[in-house]
Amino acid sequence: MVFEDIRRADEHPETDFNDEAELMKFVRASRWISVDVGAYRLLRLNWVTTLMASIVLWGFTIAALIEPTDVLTEAKVWQSWVTQNFTWLYIGSQNAWALFLLYLCFSKYGKLKLGRSDEQPEFSDISWFAMLFSCGIGVGIYFWGVSEPMYYYRAGYSNALWKIPMNNDDDRAQQAIFTTLFHWGLHGWVVYIVVAVALSVVCYRWNMPLTMRSAFYPLLGNLIYSPLGDFIDALSIACTTFGVCTSLGFGVSSINNGLHKLNSSIEVTVDNQIIIIWVITIIATVSITMGLKSGIQTLANVTFAIGLFLLFALMFLDNTWYLLNSYVQSTGHYFQWIVQVGFQCDTFQQLQYELQNSKDKNLLWGSSGSKLFDNMKAANALTEHASAGVLTEAALYDSHAAEFMDWWTVFYWGWWISWAPFVGMFIARISRGRTIRQLILGSFVAPTAFSFLWLVVFGSLGIKMQRVAELALGTVADVSWETGYVNCTGLGYTGGQPTSAAAIALADEGYYALACRAHGDRIFDILEPYKEVSTFLTLLVVIGVALYFITSSDSGSYVDDILAAQGLPNPPLLQKIFWAFTEGAVATALLKAGGGNALGALQSVSICAGLPYTLAICFLCTSLWRALKIDQGDDDIMHGGKWATDSLDIFDFFNPGPANEAATPKFAPMGRLVSLAKGTVAPFLQMFEASKAIHGENSIRAKVDLGLGALWFVCWIVFLIVSGTGAGGNWAYIGWSFYMFLVMHMTSIRSEMRARFNIYGNVVEDFFGALVMYPNIASQLEYQAAEQVPEGNDVYKNVSPSKAAAQ
Repeated sequence: MVFEDIRRADEHPETDFNDEAELMKFVRASRWISVDVGAYRLLRLNWVTTLMASIVLWGFTIAALIEPTDVLTEAKVWQSWVTQNFTWLYIGSQNAWALFLLYLCFSKYGKLKLGRSDEQPEFSDISWFAMLFSCGIGVGIYFWGVSEPMYYYRAGYSNALWKIPMNNDDDRAQQAIFTTLFHWGLHGWVVYIVVAVALSVVCYRWNMPLTMRSAFYPLLGNLIYSPLGDFIDALSIACTTFGVCTSLGFGVSSINNGLHKLNSSIEVTVDNQIIIIWVITIIATVSITMGLKSGIQTLANVTFAIGLFLLFALMFLDNTWYLLNSYVQSTGHYFQWIVQVGFQCDTFQQLQYELQNSKDKNLLWGSSGSKLFDNMKAANALTEHASAGVLTEAALYDSHAAEFMDWWTVFYWGWWISWAPFVGMFIARISRGRTIRQLILGSFVAPTAFSFLWLVVFGSLGIKMQRVAELALGTVADVSWETGYVNCTGLGYTGGQPTSAAAIALADEGYYALACRAHGDRIFDILEPYKEVSTFLTLLVVIGVALYFITSSDSGSYVDDILAAQGLPNPPLLQKIFWAFTEGAVATALLKAGGGNALGALQSVSICAGLPYTLAICFLCTSLWRALKIDQGDDDIMHGGKWATDSLDIFDFFNPGPANEAATPKFAPMGRLVSLAKGTVAPFLQMFEASKAIHGENSIRAKVDLGLGALWFVCWIVFLIVSGTGAGGNWAYIGWSFYMFLVMHMTSIRSEMRARFNIYGNVVEDFFGALVMYPNIASQLEYQAAEQVPEGNDVYKNVSPSKAAAQ
C-alpha cells in the first residue's frame, strides 16, 4: 500500500460518496456500470462483483428448485465434511478473535475515534442498541429461546450431553441454560465486532468507501481494486445472503406456527411458509426504499420495544423470583465455564466417526475409516463376548453424540460468521463518531446482557413447564437425568400431542411436556398457562418475529446493495429491489430443498458459507492490526521497507496500481510468470538466491539452504509419486511431512529476509504464505534478493508528509 494515498479524516474534508465522482476515485472504470434513463438513475454497480455473487446465489436457487432432494443431500454431506475437518478452526478462531478484540479495547488504540476527533455519534445510545440487537440477533432468539435449552435438557431418546460437571437433574437444567448462553454469548458477537472495527477505521478515519474490500486495504493495498477485491465483496454478498436466509427460514417457521396457533385453519406447510416469505420480502423492499433512518431505524425501535414488553410481561405473569434467580445463577455459570467450554472441540466424542462402522458419516481427511473398524471387528470376533459385537463409545464411555458439534456449536459459529459481513457493515454504518472501546464494549455487553435475559427467561419457563408435566404425569422410570431421556408415551403423548386423559387435562390448564412437543409449538406452549392473555401474547410473538424478519431482510438487502455498488450509500431503487428479491428466492430455495427437514437445509448452508469467511476474518484481523499501527504512526511499521513484489499481485496481472490511475509494472509480467514457474518446480533455487543475499555470495549457510531445500522438495514429490504407484497410500503422508519441512525452511529464510531489509511483518504471515502459496513466496524471495539493502532505517520511507512532520 502507499501511505500517501491515505486521506485521514482530520486532515481532509468529509467525503460524500453519494457523489459518484468521489466514489470513482476508488473504483476502476472498467468495472463500473452507470446507466440513466432521462434524469432517473437506473444502475450504479460493479458488474464483476454483482455477476459473481448473482451466479452463486441464483445458481444455488435454481438447482434447489429443480433438484431439491439432491441439493439437500449434497449440502448435508458438505456440512458434515466441514464440521469433521474444521471444528478446530471454528473453535480456535473464535477464541483468538475474542482475545484480539479485548486487547484492542484496553490498549492505546481503544480511545481512537471512528471519525473526526470532534465527531459525535449519529444515533442515540438507545437507537444504536436497538439496531444492534435487531440486526445481530433478531429472529433467532424467538425461534430457539425455548427449544434450544429443551433440546439439551430432555428428549424422547437418549440425549446425553456432558459439557459441564453434573450430579443431578438440577445440574442438567443448568447445563441446558449455560450451553444456550454459550452459543448466543460473547463468542457470537466477536466476528461482528472485528468486521465493524476494521471497516470503521478505514472508512471513517481514512475516508474510504464503506465496502468489505476497503477493510483489507492495510493488508492488500491496491490489490483491493483488482479481481481479488471483487471476489471479497462477492463472497461477502453470498455469505450475507445465505446467513440472512437461514434466519429468515427460522423466522417464517415461527410465524407459520404462530398463525396456526391463532387460527387452526392455517396449516403449517412449506408452501404457506414460502407465501409468508414473499409477503414479508415485499414489505422489506418498501422499508429499504425508505432508507436507514426512516425505515430500518424505526422498525428496529418498534421491534425491540415489542420484545421488551413481551419479556417484562412474562416475568410478571410467572414466578418473577425464580426467573431472576435463574438469570443471576446462569450468568455466574456462564463466566465460570466459558473458557473451558469455549475451547472444547469434542475431541474424543468425534472419534466415534472413525471407531464406528459409519462409512457414510466418516468424512475425516486421512482417516482409516472402515478399515480400522474391520480390524476391530475381526479382533472382537475372537473374544468370548463376540456375539455382542463391537461396543460403541456411548455404551462404554458415556460419550455424547459425535454429531453434537455438527448439529449445534459449529452450526452456530458458521451462522454467526456468515452474518459477519452483513452485521459488521451495519454496525460500522451506525457507529460513526464512537470510539473503538465504545464499539467493542457496547457491542459485547449490551446485546449479550439483554439476549441472556431473554434466553434465561424463556428457557427457564420451558424447563419449569417440562418438570410440571413430568411430576404430574410420569414415574421415576419415565425420566433419566443422566441421559436426558423422557418416555413420552409414559407421559401420555403420541405424535407430539397429549392423548391420555391426564395429559389432556393438564394441557387444558396450559401445561405441556415440551420435550414431547414439536419444535414450532414450544414457544407458544409456554404462553398457555396465562389463560386470558395467552392469545394476546401469541399475537405479540408473531408480530415480533415478523418485524425482526423484516428488519433482518431489509438490513441484509441494504448491505448487499452497498457491496454490489462498491460503497455507494444510496444505490438506485432497481438494485434494492433486485437484492431484496434475491434474498426471497434463496430463502424459498432453502425451504424447498429442505422440505420436511427445512431446518437441516438451513443449518447446512450456514456452516458451509461460514468456512471461507472464517479464513477471510483471520486475514482481516491482520489488516485491522496494520491499520491501527499505521494510523498511530507506530515506528516498526512506519520505518519499514516493502517487498519488491507482492505475493498476491498475480490477481492484478502483476500490476497492482491505484483504482483510477494507469500504473507501470515494476517488473515485466513475463519475467514474473517465469519466476513463478521456477518457484513451482524448483523453489530451492530461489531460496538459495535469497540465502546468498542474506549470508553472502559464497557462504556455507547458503549452500546448506540449497541442499536442504532441494532435499525437502524432491522427497515430497518422490513420495507422492510412490504412493500413486500402488506401494501404499501412507507414503503420501510421508511426502507431505517433507513438504512441511520445506515450508518451515522457507519461513525461516523469509523471516531473515524481512529482518535484512527491515520489512514489517511476522513469522505467522511468513509461515502461512509458504504453506498455501510456496511458488509465490519463492518468487518473492528471488526478486527481493536482487534489491539493494537499505543503508539505514531512520527515514520514514512511506509515511505521509503530515505524519512525518508530526514526528
